[in-house]
Amino acid sequence: MSEERKITFTEKCRKWFKGFGDAAASFLLKIGLTANAVTVIGCLGHIGACWLAYRGHFFWAGILLILFAVMDFFDGTMARMATGGKGTKFGAVLDSTTDRYAEFLIFGGILLNNAEAGNIPWVAVCVAAMMGAFLVPYTRAKGEIYGLDMRLGIMSRLERYIVLVVCLLIGFPNIAMAVIAVFANITAIQRLLHMKKNLD
Repeated sequence: MSEERKITFTEKCRKWFKGFGDAAASFLLKIGLTANAVTVIGCLGHIGACWLAYRGHFFWAGILLILFAVMDFFDGTMARMATGGKGTKFGAVLDSTTDRYAEFLIFGGILLNNAEAGNIPWVAVCVAAMMGAFLVPYTRAKGEIYGLDMRLGIMSRLERYIVLVVCLLIGFPNIAMAVIAVFANITAIQRLLHMKKNLD
């Protein structure tokens, strides 16, 4: 008998805020928005957060990140509501793709801020954070190709955004980059080891 999988923090949050998410998704559908439109709007909003972070307006970058990142909580619910609980294959691909663009934008804004200030060591930290953030979903996708449950590790996208938002709001974006650089790469390694254990 296989060991029961632990519920992730992301799954707990979706359960805790399900009522709010369902109400917001229903409202957005009623005013004529589609799940894919909300996905794209949320991604495009990160362009503003990127510019604000680049210019050093970290608090407002954090506020904008809250407003647009939360849309990622609505689009999946909207898709399921609109399709009788199934969602769409393209919607899932669009969602995961725009998630990568969104993270690249906000990380890139912080990186450019450091580059303009000549903070080369922090530029390197930002690159390491970006590397980890992209390897986490990559290793998940590779494992799921072979039928593995890859919902594991200490820092998924939600945790990364919580760290980002908090540190932006208090004016220490480089602390967020350092934390993500360490723990996102650890998560990628955890998922790689999980595949090594379960694949031939």
